[in-house]
Parts: sequence; C-alpha cells; structure tokens
Amino acid sequence: MSPGLTGEYDHSRREKAGEHQPPPPPEYMGLEGEYDQLGLAKRVAEAFEQAPHIDEIESLQIGQDGSIIVLKGSVPSQDILNHLKDAAAKVDGTKQVDTSQVTITA
Repeated sequence: MSPGLTGEYDHSRREKAGEHQPPPPPEYMGLEGEYDQLGLAKRVAEAFEQAPHIDEIESLQIGQDGSIIVLKGSVPSQDILNHLKDAAAKVDGTKQVDTSQVTITA
C-alpha cells in the first residue's frame, strides 16, 4: 500500500491499523488505526489543527471520496489554500487534493 502524494507513511497509525484484522487501507484508517469511512478526512482535519501557519478557517469543509480529499468553502487567500493543500497532501493515504470547490475571499 502506497503512502500517498508525498511518500510519507504514518508509521504509528499503520502499526495500530495492523492490529486490526483485516487492516484498513490507508484512506480508511481512523485516528487510532481503526476502520473509519471518513478516516482520511479526519486525519486531514487533525493535520490542519496542528499546522502552526494555518489559522482556523470555519468556512472550510473537508470531505473524502476514497483517497481523494475534497475541500469546499472559502479561504482568505491563495497562500492559505496552498498551505492547506500541502498539509492535506502529506497525510498518509491522500492520493489527490481537490480544491475546485474553494473560493478565495480577499
């Protein structure tokens, strides 16, 4: 199973996922390695919360379509959107980040 866009594995979550039989695929690993249909979206949300350069953006929704992260809503700048896209791409299991439904509100 490939790690996603950046080639980075989340070793601790994969280890936890390996304790489950069968282990969930990376896009369906929950916060504790359990099977979760929205596991990837939850882990992306967690990554956004931990990113020091990304302010909390209440007008943004995080969705998931398999291994694709879908961002919807609005952000204040293209720079912030780029940071969000980069942070989402680093999450183990992300194969694509769709930002086509995000608007920039300057």
